[in-house]
Amino acid sequence: MAEIRIERKQRSIRPLIIGLVLLVLMIWGLSKVSHQAEAGKRGRGAKTSDALHDDTPPRLRQYALATGVAAEEPASRAAA
Repeated sequence: MAEIRIERKQRSIRPLIIGLVLLVLMIWGLSKVSHQAEAGKRGRGAKTSDALHDDTPPRLRQYALATGVAAEEPASRAAA
């Protein structure tokens, strides 16, 4: 009777490396999304729609700070 040799086929390492890279990318992406969600929850105190907007040009504000000129309160705040 003839002998039948059975040899194990060596597995390629490529699928393992690709799988690990994809796993790392997924974990990294999820951590970025959760970090952004936490930053959004913290907020900055007031909503941006509630914040007071100063229309004074930046150069004038810098000049006022440098010279010590007291800034007047905006009309919307003075009325409140």
